[in-house]
Amino acid sequence: MEAIPRDYGERCQFDRYCKLVLYHEALDYLREMQRRRDRETSFDALPQAEMDKLCTEDHYPSDSYIFSSHGYDLLIDNELVADAFSSLSKDAQSILILRCVKNRNCFG
Repeated sequence: MEAIPRDYGERCQFDRYCKLVLYHEALDYLREMQRRRDRETSFDALPQAEMDKLCTEDHYPSDSYIFSSHGYDLLIDNELVADAFSSLSKDAQSILILRCVKNRNCFG
């Protein structure tokens, strides 16, 4: 019968330690995945109203109609409003531009 090496006990202890560390890492991983499943919602599960809150729109100056008076610019995004605004006289446009610039974009 062969003799058991002297460091056999140390190797067994180290092996047990490594297995225990890996076991607890696996438990931590599984707990984290459960926590994420409990707290996170898939995009597929969101109603359309919630999805609409998540999107953004880019607004570029080239997409707006610009009217100027007395050094102030008024940007109007809506084409119908811009057509109605352009049909006004220059004095009426000037009055509305100054009023809207004071109120910050009243025609948005």
